[in-house]
Amino acid sequence: MKTKSHALFEAYPLQSDVEIPVGRVPTPYQTYDGHGTLIGGTADLGQVQSLLQNETVHPLQTEGGRAVMGIWVVDFTEASLGPHKELQFSFLVAHQPQPPVASHPLTLLKALFVNPAARMFCYGLWNDTETAVAYNRELLGLDAQLTKAEITRTNGQKRFRFVNSDGEMIFAGQVQEATRPVARVGWSLLRLLGWRQTVNALRRPYLGAKVVNPISDRLPYNADAQSYIAADQPLIQFFDPATDLIEFGPANNGQFDFQPQFIEHFAPFRFVYLNPEKI
Repeated sequence: MKTKSHALFEAYPLQSDVEIPVGRVPTPYQTYDGHGTLIGGTADLGQVQSLLQNETVHPLQTEGGRAVMGIWVVDFTEASLGPHKELQFSFLVAHQPQPPVASHPLTLLKALFVNPAARMFCYGLWNDTETAVAYNRELLGLDAQLTKAEITRTNGQKRFRFVNSDGEMIFAGQVQEATRPVARVGWSLLRLLGWRQTVNALRRPYLGAKVVNPISDRLPYNADAQSYIAADQPLIQFFDPATDLIEFGPANNGQFDFQPQFIEHFAPFRFVYLNPEKI
């Protein structure tokens, strides 16, 4: 299949089938096509520290005293587990306390893909198929929940809405989609990363980032799981309140004091998520 003909899947091919409550599934987790959006920003540090009080990780904080947070909205149209949608709330963390990172709108990207100590802690995860939920819970140790999801893309705008099993809204919004690289964003990222790190990132066929699961009965420690993402042309834009709108549902409204700073779109959304490392 053409969509699977990529260096990422050659380096990390499907290995075996594993039995989980919904049946046999292939591993590792792979997605071959779709459209993903990352909304990056900052959250209230004290609230995030409180949410992580039972974990053994430490949130990365900016020089301005904020936690670094990202929200993923993804429509996987072709994947090893079949088509499915996903919403994820994540905090950037490290296993040991780290010096503050720059108070820059794109600091999440530098920390996630350049800082070897940075991890993405998966705090909240929702999928719209039982297979994806079971896989994430049973094999990856993530607290995945079932959702009903709507994601549409029309006239340069992406709209999304996720609700729980009771029909209560979890997260919703609409954002503009850049159609070409934004020069102002490119120069800002270049100044943040520096020339060498920018060139190195552009030359890689895929980027790697480590994800950490919450402690649970299924996985009683904060394990690292390696993930990789590849898109033909990621497009980054600054968040614009005049055109971009996000809304948290009652369960999370006000919990993070999330302040969005940028939006990055990935297409096609090629992704590999390896199993958590054993301690």
